[in-house]
Amino acid sequence: MTKMKKFAVLVIVVAAGVWAYYANVASGRATMDMNMRVSTGAAPFPVMLAPVERGPMAGTMVYTGSVAAFTEEDVYPRVTGRIVEMSVYPGDPVRPGQVVARLDDVELSSRVREAEAMLATSRATQAQMEADAVAAHHGIIQMERELAMVESEATYWRGVIARTERLFNSGAVSRQEYENDRSMAASIEAKREAARAKLEQARAMEASARKKLAAAASMIAQGEAALRTAEVVRGYVNIVSPNMGYVVKRLVAPGVLVQPGMALLKIAQVDKVRLQANVGEKDLPLIRVGSAVLVTTTGNGHPPFTARVTSLFPFVDQGARTAIVEAVVENNGRRLLPGQYVQMQFVTGERPDALSIPRGAVARMGQKATVWVVQDDRAEPREVTTGMENPERAEIVKGLVGDERVIARGHEGLYAGARVSDVGGALPARQGSDPRAGTPEMKDAGKAQKPAAPALVKPETRQKSKESPHGGGHGG
Repeated sequence: MTKMKKFAVLVIVVAAGVWAYYANVASGRATMDMNMRVSTGAAPFPVMLAPVERGPMAGTMVYTGSVAAFTEEDVYPRVTGRIVEMSVYPGDPVRPGQVVARLDDVELSSRVREAEAMLATSRATQAQMEADAVAAHHGIIQMERELAMVESEATYWRGVIARTERLFNSGAVSRQEYENDRSMAASIEAKREAARAKLEQARAMEASARKKLAAAASMIAQGEAALRTAEVVRGYVNIVSPNMGYVVKRLVAPGVLVQPGMALLKIAQVDKVRLQANVGEKDLPLIRVGSAVLVTTTGNGHPPFTARVTSLFPFVDQGARTAIVEAVVENNGRRLLPGQYVQMQFVTGERPDALSIPRGAVARMGQKATVWVVQDDRAEPREVTTGMENPERAEIVKGLVGDERVIARGHEGLYAGARVSDVGGALPARQGSDPRAGTPEMKDAGKAQKPAAPALVKPETRQKSKESPHGGGHGG
């Protein structure tokens, strides 16, 4: 069985050999030339060149920012009530103290009248206490007069009893007369003590009347304060604007029952606005308070203008790793509207004598920056160190001397020694930057102009390739 299998395999191999001979030799068709090689092509890479320039340069970075109102606040009622009037609409200007809404004041007016009635009662009580105090004072005066009369009479009878006592001791008067005079003197003394007691009572009554009068005065002060409070609270039915600005939004409609803390209107001050941009944390050290900012608006036809950084928010968002940089500017004519997008170009530094090239000429891979330099129509990569940058140019700190020509566009896919051709002429410094540089459209255009794929050629064409003026093992 094994011998049969080996024989079958041998038959198949022989049959395959016969078929191959017939297909490649006997049939007269050309066989594949295994010595064929890839042709390098003769067309150079189309690129655009630019010279290295030395001169003044400003480093900038561009971020998209937004416009925010200088102040924005909600208007709240301070009392509960139903809105009976709201006279402003979004876009209306308002001034401080202007009435923007009004509440029903029936209940609060009733409280004012109640406070007025209580104050009137307190004032009547005070009048009564004043009358009592005056009467008590007059009683004191009367008691003092009576006491003075009684004391005068008591003084007289003290003299009489002294004289009667001497006469009685000498036998000039009888005991009956002596006892009568003593009784009269004692009666006068008792009368004097009674007058003194009445005087003290009158004084106590006056003191009590004075205290009641003071209490009445306190009640009046309390009533007056309650009345003022009721009047102030009633004044809260007129809801006023706290600051100057413009109405942004009406949050409730007339007829709604509102309570304290329920927002009615949103008012924003836009005579000044805040321009805010979220700047990456790696760029934050390059920006300082006072740094210049070139602000460009879109869609409204206003020319760019220059502002200054007024504040850097002292914290970085943990998710986006950005911090807010703000510039406060005057908004004359309301050319900037809150919520509008703006382009903010921050100036990070200036140098009077900087070596620079078009920004699109720098190819980056990680931390490494490379520039393609052209010498004798061949491209060579050169590692460089960059400094300041702006949307058009990049400063070269190390790697170039200033007399080179660099590939500004079309360096994608190049290799060392590749032949290049300037399709647009050397770009003038600082004027040759195309706003499309680096865009997908420009890259696609560069790809479209690359040489066609290498062709397969037969050995007999090798000599022609060598004799071609554009030949070469690494030409391209």
